[in-house]
Amino acid sequence: MAPPRIIHFLCLIFFTLANTSHSLEKIQAFLQPIRKDDATSLYYCPLSIGMSKSSGVNHLPISVNLAIDLGGSAPFLLTCAAAAKSISYHPIKCGSSRCTYAKPDLLSCPNNSKKRATCHKSFSTSFTVHPIKSRLFRDTVSLLYTQNGFTVRDSGIDLPLTVACTDMWNVDPLIKPYLSVVNGTLGLAKTHVSLPSQLVSSYKVPLKVALCLPSSYGSSSGSGALYIGGGPYFFAPYPNDVSKFFASTPLLANNQSPGEYFIDVKSIQIGGKSILIAKKGTKICTLAPYTVLHSSIYKALVLTFAGKAKMVKAPAVKPFGSCFSYKGLEKTMMGSGVPVIELVLSGGAKWKIYGSNSLVKVSKDVVCLGFLDGGVNLKEAMVIGGFQMEDNMVEFDIKASKFSFTSSLLLRNASCSQSRLF
Repeated sequence: MAPPRIIHFLCLIFFTLANTSHSLEKIQAFLQPIRKDDATSLYYCPLSIGMSKSSGVNHLPISVNLAIDLGGSAPFLLTCAAAAKSISYHPIKCGSSRCTYAKPDLLSCPNNSKKRATCHKSFSTSFTVHPIKSRLFRDTVSLLYTQNGFTVRDSGIDLPLTVACTDMWNVDPLIKPYLSVVNGTLGLAKTHVSLPSQLVSSYKVPLKVALCLPSSYGSSSGSGALYIGGGPYFFAPYPNDVSKFFASTPLLANNQSPGEYFIDVKSIQIGGKSILIAKKGTKICTLAPYTVLHSSIYKALVLTFAGKAKMVKAPAVKPFGSCFSYKGLEKTMMGSGVPVIELVLSGGAKWKIYGSNSLVKVSKDVVCLGFLDGGVNLKEAMVIGGFQMEDNMVEFDIKASKFSFTSSLLLRNASCSQSRLF
């Protein structure tokens, strides 16, 4: 049998030859790599914003790592200190077309001022309880794109985009721990100034956002993928578009959080036993490391899973509340051989969560159920976190108000971790 690296290389060649468009300027979708920081469980995109100050003739782009925030309404939210380092940084002034389009805060642009002030707007984030007051500016952002759903061009497109910065990053105790990993956030919310909306307006790609979050179960090298603009979606060594396996459910409107993504989970099924979800509204959030459940749902999930799995219990390891012995546990291509947890969604679709997305190995001999007790005051029935989405291809069709998913790509002998010539 050929070594895995040779097979992967051959797949790269196959996809390039079979799927590359003859039109070199045609953009199917913007495609950015996603990486995971294991210490914080943050999923982030490395990209370039602006140009650095240099004594030489050529100025170099400034590299940043931005946490993926599905609930972030700002396209990019940086620290203002970092933003100001760019020589291509241009503050957006009150009265300009960009400021008017962004719908600034009411008091940020006084009508009686002779000097045009910088445009300010408050943006919601998944990091913070309240919106963050931010300054708007224009800068060059370099984005990668694909013409075939698999490979990317060796150089990106430099786009003049509206960006935001805030001084709150350095003082908010909820945010400060993440600054050692990321320089800000990349916002994917359903708002008119988020990154998807800006790209759709400029390049007329479909208003779709798709994520494939990387995990330790996938390839030891490579990155996950953020698509803006739709499929097809290819993940080697599986040779076909994985969207053919999509199951779908409607996205729900939420008046309190209009930019965030909600679905309706009707019940949870484990080994034929159902846990009914009376509360409507489940949020999807990449900044939640693990799925958080209302306390009543969590207790029923733990009781049902433990009863069906028949595993030896072990002392709990924070932040988890239910742990088991790893000894003697069956190993499969889907991770540990344990009962499948099925989320039954509105319309009848089932999101299947296998062992690779349900159990977290916390030590050599102990695994824990990767779900957290959110208490009795959790606003939603549940918040689906990043760990449960790893190696699952998920798509948010904003225009059609539809959420689609594949369940685990490990079933296809593939994973989200890919070498796409990023």
